[in-house]
Amino acid sequence: MNGKDIATLYRFRVFNSIWSACFLLLWSTAVWAAVPDTPTIMVRDITQEVIRVLQTHEGKPFTPAVQQQIADIVLPHIDFMTMSRFVMSQYWSQMTPAQQDEFVQLFKEQLVHTYMIAFSHYSGQTVQILSSRQIYRHPDIVQVNTKIRQTNGLANIPVTYAFLQERSGWKIYDVFIDGVCMNLTYRNTYGQTVAHKGIASFLQDLSKKERPWNKGQ
Repeated sequence: MNGKDIATLYRFRVFNSIWSACFLLLWSTAVWAAVPDTPTIMVRDITQEVIRVLQTHEGKPFTPAVQQQIADIVLPHIDFMTMSRFVMSQYWSQMTPAQQDEFVQLFKEQLVHTYMIAFSHYSGQTVQILSSRQIYRHPDIVQVNTKIRQTNGLANIPVTYAFLQERSGWKIYDVFIDGVCMNLTYRNTYGQTVAHKGIASFLQDLSKKERPWNKGQ
């Protein structure tokens, strides 16, 4: 699945927010524990704020100002560094500090662009929070399970957010949409490109991708 495939999947099947890394998400042997309220509250508040913006502008042009408004709601809660390290896998240690910084920024822009495509096709969907549980300790990791309730009789979409507790608080570091791990998908796609073209050429190609959402921002 390439970047265009991901954008197409999100455009038609998903509209709510964001991201993470599945290397710490343990599904079977972890000891279940009482779940802190913060990640669930964060998912609730983020989705409510985003939906409020989308409902206010539904049927109107999806302008850069609206896109920036949504980005301001979502981006502070995302751990792009953890995501970037996982996505680049073994190539991360081969990159210079400058290349690492460049990739974090470019990857962030790519993710935002992908989700803005999805948001621009909002048509009345809502989000239902189903459950949450702590699945790992040291570091503390919590997953929040939600469901996108579709309109027009379309099937609902399960979305799971993975949160990592950091010094600055809880951050989203991965998202599973209908069973698909977003970071792992990018890892496979980017890894093939880097193996074929090298890190420098990969970054150059990634920097050339058009991201209309933040033009002039």
